[in-house]
Amino acid sequence: MINVNHYDVNFDFASDGKVSISMSHNGFEFNYLSSRWTLNRDVTLSVGFLDSFVQPLQEDIREVLVYYAETSSAKHTQNIAIQLKLYQTITGQNDLTELGFASFKNKLPKKEWYKVSVVRGMLRQMRYLKLDKHIDDAVFKLTDQWRLGGNDKGVAVLTLDPETGPFSDLEFEAIGLHAAHRYAEGKLRVDGYACLSMFKASGRRGVQIASIKCKDFSYSSEYTGSPTYVVLIPKAKVRGGKFRSILRPYALVNSVAQVVELHIKEQTAKVEEALGRKMTPEEQGELPLFIDVDTIKEIQSIPQDALMDYLKSELPHIKTSNLTNRLNSAVKKLKIISERTGEPLKSNSYRFRYTLGTRAAREGAGTLTLANLLDHSDTQNVKVYVANTPEHAVYIAKIMNQPLARYASAFEGKLVEDEDEANSENAGAARIPCREKNCDVGSCGTSSFCQDYAPIACYLCPKFRPWANAPHHLILEWLVEERERLKAATNGDMQIVSTNDRAILAVCQVIQLCKEHNNG
Repeated sequence: MINVNHYDVNFDFASDGKVSISMSHNGFEFNYLSSRWTLNRDVTLSVGFLDSFVQPLQEDIREVLVYYAETSSAKHTQNIAIQLKLYQTITGQNDLTELGFASFKNKLPKKEWYKVSVVRGMLRQMRYLKLDKHIDDAVFKLTDQWRLGGNDKGVAVLTLDPETGPFSDLEFEAIGLHAAHRYAEGKLRVDGYACLSMFKASGRRGVQIASIKCKDFSYSSEYTGSPTYVVLIPKAKVRGGKFRSILRPYALVNSVAQVVELHIKEQTAKVEEALGRKMTPEEQGELPLFIDVDTIKEIQSIPQDALMDYLKSELPHIKTSNLTNRLNSAVKKLKIISERTGEPLKSNSYRFRYTLGTRAAREGAGTLTLANLLDHSDTQNVKVYVANTPEHAVYIAKIMNQPLARYASAFEGKLVEDEDEANSENAGAARIPCREKNCDVGSCGTSSFCQDYAPIACYLCPKFRPWANAPHHLILEWLVEERERLKAATNGDMQIVSTNDRAILAVCQVIQLCKEHNNG
């Protein structure tokens, strides 16, 4: 049981003397006579609009909503309440009538008929629970004969929407590169970097990542035969499932492991500082991977003998909306310009999920593999990725020819007049050669040891100092030739062909900057 007031239980009584406290599906107590029901850490439902329904129907509707709150997910209950309120707003009705439902359906565009279907589902549940005695039978006869489709799925993926659909390869690679650079520069904190890394690596829903605990991470040889960094991710949308009822393993690469471990270490230290003591290994394991600032303050007020019960619950976990805000804030700090819109890259948690599915489909993954990768219980919602594969391959090729490509955040360095100017910034700066074309194209802005492949990696590095009069066009020529060679050698495998597309864009941008510089 989880009490949202934590350890201070206040029972409310209805006018007939009965206790009016109910327990949500996630174990949160709420007063069903109140205008606000807290169903879990993410959902607080406003039900004040129920008061405007006629009596005694009002009590029947409240009772069925309580049933949903106790037996179904908080999001599902919230969705029913939202559509029921919409019914009132659109129709002006304070009763569930034949006229009201006809008006509700007719005033909504066909693509939004799924909202009518949600309220009809509530109606049918009321009939099943025998809460329908104040609803005319004509309402059921009318609504039962309607064929109402569900909401459109996969539109953002199929249309490759530049703001809500999957990231392009250039955008996705830019996120990884810029995140590493911004973290190294101290412009991206480790918690933001860890958040971004988890979404980018796993493609999981926000509610899943928000439900991860520190104990879910380990190095294991069970799945690959060699030590691999594995996280047990709680499954979402489990029918009848409780908080963290099913955990599934997901492997992470070492670079993500390092960031996550550093974040866990820093966050644990903050909590221990707030508590004024070292936490036990068991307590550390129960800490959420991501917590809100308010949670750290809240932990201080909890008695030590009750702390483990609190940590094992979902109360200390970050709200999904706050985690998504943290993700979007981290992406915003990267200052990436989309080559498709010419504007700062827009993000949400689902774009990473769509990207994972799209890239896997392009690599030849079937629907069963995709369903497992994206943690779906069936294959009905992953077919959109397979259907989208040819369009995506063609689209990548088109990116290189569109005018907005010049705005993509590919080149991160600084153009200099010549080698002397580069040396004035970094004495004895190493020259950057292109052995394939037997020329030098710029200088390195740092004296640190580097094993990246020059000059391709250099054009994408913020420390690169290209010379204004260097033959950058030869590098572009070489990269384009290599792209065509790969296209022929791999029979058009776009995953391999597009390997250097970001570097090609960066070189194009340098050439444009050189033209502007040399023309005064």
